[in-house]
Amino acid sequence: MSLHRILPLLPLALLVGCSDSSNVNVSSDSEQEETPTSTTDGSSGGNEGPPVQTVDGSETTEPERPGATPVDELPKTKEGWLKRGLTKEQYYVTQEKGTERAFSNQYWDNKKDGEYLCRCCGKLLFDSETKYKSGTGWPSFFKPASEGAVGEHEDRSFFSVRTEIVCGHCDAHLGHVFEDGPQPTGLRYCMNSAALRFEERKGEK
Repeated sequence: MSLHRILPLLPLALLVGCSDSSNVNVSSDSEQEETPTSTTDGSSGGNEGPPVQTVDGSETTEPERPGATPVDELPKTKEGWLKRGLTKEQYYVTQEKGTERAFSNQYWDNKKDGEYLCRCCGKLLFDSETKYKSGTGWPSFFKPASEGAVGEHEDRSFFSVRTEIVCGHCDAHLGHVFEDGPQPTGLRYCMNSAALRFEERKGEK
């Protein structure tokens, strides 16, 4: 092709090339959406806040510990829980509000440094720094790991009124709380080992 035929086509070719490489989607003010920019730590900008979790119809904005299983992904039947890995005793305690035997459970005398997670969903519930020897034969703590880590229900079984403690994320039964614990709280969170999973803390001391 001769030079005098190519020159008139160059401006058109340059215009088409710039449009393809820019990859810009132009829209009107009413249709245009702003894409959040990423911060230096990889999170999105803006003030969206932590995700909202729903437990028993109530909402909480407390960020979940990494690894906690979303409630809607947890089993709904006994067969599902056993297939997921719960033993029959763990199912009895966490889903049927049972109580294990004292002094013969896994963590009543555990003195290792670490964290106690929910056996069912993996949420952080208690820290070993708040565990103490209560003499009851069950693992006892004077406070939860954080506000909202556990929930409370009124328990009127066995002809008495007690305060039941459940996981603040999945509502699994954990045990009961009593007002005969040590300071600074004066509370004794009497938990079932079958409802807990201990993770030892390594390399921090």
